[in-house]
Amino acid sequence: MAGLHIKVTFKNGDVATGVADKNGDIKSAYVLTLGMGDDLFVPEADIESIELVDDPEYERIDDIHDVCTGDIFVATNGNRFPVVAVDDDDETDCTLAVMVQAEIPDFHDWMFNSSFAYALRRKPKLPNHDGLWLDKDDAIWQVCDHQAVPVYDDADEWGFQREIFLVSQLVQHAPFRPAKAVEA
Repeated sequence: MAGLHIKVTFKNGDVATGVADKNGDIKSAYVLTLGMGDDLFVPEADIESIELVDDPEYERIDDIHDVCTGDIFVATNGNRFPVVAVDDDDETDCTLAVMVQAEIPDFHDWMFNSSFAYALRRKPKLPNHDGLWLDKDDAIWQVCDHQAVPVYDDADEWGFQREIFLVSQLVQHAPFRPAKAVEA
């Protein structure tokens, strides 16, 4: 568990989160939450559960059939691998091919479905404030009050009427980044 972001729930209701060291301790969280010194060990009997805390930049996918190429396969033992292929043939019990770091370049292997704990998918970066934004194709969008309008180089016959989108509808254009104005 060394280097993993974990959440520890104790039987008395206390919760500690942090990055585990080589011993599985998150000392700074123990000190702040429980008032213990760094040299004290928390007995296993006092722990209700230990969970991995996922990165907020990712959404969790619990159904193996919803996993897509590009997602991150999380095995039941906590190991993570990028998904490089999906085969939804239930007869094989191997739905996902994952990239395994090996000495052979581009080597991948099919994982048994029983090894699947969940998958992670990067959340799309959508505009989160008013202003001008660039999408993945460098198209410009004007955002105001959670609504977005594409800004075109050539005006239509009306010169200014454009379709208005909710920001939440722009997932297929993600990721977005703020446009920066540069004086000439």
